[in-house]
Amino acid sequence: MKKTSLFIYMIWQISTLTANAQGNATQLSLKGCVDYALKNHLSNTIANNEILAAKEKEREALSGYLPQVNANIGFDDNLKRQVSVIPAGAFSPTEIRIQFGNQYNTNAAAQVDQVIYDKSMLLGLKAAEPNNQLAALKKEQTQENLIYNTANAYFQVLVYLEQEKLTLENEKKYRELVNILKLRLEKGVIKKTDLDRTQSTLNNILAQKSIIQANKEVSLNRLKNVIGMPLSEEISINESINYESFTQLIRENSLDVNNIIDYRVQSNSIALQEIDVKRKQAAFLPTVSAYGRYGAQSFGNDFGKSFTNWFDYSSVGLKVNVPIFSGYRKNSQLKQSEISLLNARTNLKLSTESMQLAFQNSASLLLKSQSDLKINKENLNFAKEVFESSTFEYQKGISTLSDLLNADYSYKEAQSNYMNSLINFLSTRLEYEKSKGNLKNYINQF
Repeated sequence: MKKTSLFIYMIWQISTLTANAQGNATQLSLKGCVDYALKNHLSNTIANNEILAAKEKEREALSGYLPQVNANIGFDDNLKRQVSVIPAGAFSPTEIRIQFGNQYNTNAAAQVDQVIYDKSMLLGLKAAEPNNQLAALKKEQTQENLIYNTANAYFQVLVYLEQEKLTLENEKKYRELVNILKLRLEKGVIKKTDLDRTQSTLNNILAQKSIIQANKEVSLNRLKNVIGMPLSEEISINESINYESFTQLIRENSLDVNNIIDYRVQSNSIALQEIDVKRKQAAFLPTVSAYGRYGAQSFGNDFGKSFTNWFDYSSVGLKVNVPIFSGYRKNSQLKQSEISLLNARTNLKLSTESMQLAFQNSASLLLKSQSDLKINKENLNFAKEVFESSTFEYQKGISTLSDLLNADYSYKEAQSNYMNSLINFLSTRLEYEKSKGNLKNYINQF
């Protein structure tokens, strides 16, 4: 009696712990998963850092046209001063050897340089805006990838959850049937083979349930990884959504590639490459700058006094730099930039064709998946009617157990086909919405 009580107590404790664990699990809808990913995934941090880096590049480009101030301090100890020779006959019948300057020389100067005209720098300033736009577009591209990956992972969890539901229903149904058959066997109404066949089917259901539950845990972990959630967190997904409401759609016959983020990223990159070509061309033009310098020098043959004998000086000037020949370096850089621009434009054409192909193919697959879903829905209704009829006839003793099991197998197969076609439709719809650049709006409907 004590052992029985202890066993019941242990079962109650395990059930309580399991219920508490499920109760503490965070329940997330598809939109909730997407919102979590957009807020917490580390790829967002990288995208935000890229935006900050783009702003710093803008400041770097602007700095070239701001005044540049530098200060220099130098100290020379002329250990052995250079000797100058005055030829004989100038001041003396013999040559005169003279050492000019002092042993110690200190020079301190500050200079301000200001660029007046440099087309290359002006084009660098012009590139700041498209560079910032590119960083923002890449962040949007990162978010779109997160949305797509999250939805795919979410739908995979949904598949296993729905399969688990069907398996649990079938398990419950067959356990009841096994109990009924045991009573009938005791009364001699049926053969033992009928009970064995039913028990074998139940065992297969239990084995299938174990596999599905393991796959469900794996898919949940993958979902947590995709949205940037720690694997130690407990989550469950919202199963109360009526996914059939999303099977109605209005198909579009044409594609506006400007709505696709990848197209906009490539177009923006081309704009930057065009500016780079112009900058390489501007390298052949003269540059003009002005400067102002102020400094002081101190001389002396005695180390201590050489820092007290100062003479200041100042100057202003204008510098014009005219590039004449650079050993073909600038010309080669220009050709490389022009080739990169040509390749970028060609890649955009190829990408546009690929986008059109993806849109047309996803639209065709979507129509097929919608048709399959409709057919499987009808088959499910038919299979359910047949199964209910076979169950009634078996209970009345009109039909055999084989008829009931066959009807039940067809019903389970119809359930599985319907769920797979529903999930396949949602996944195909996901591809379709992505192909036309409408992924965010589609997910916001859930």
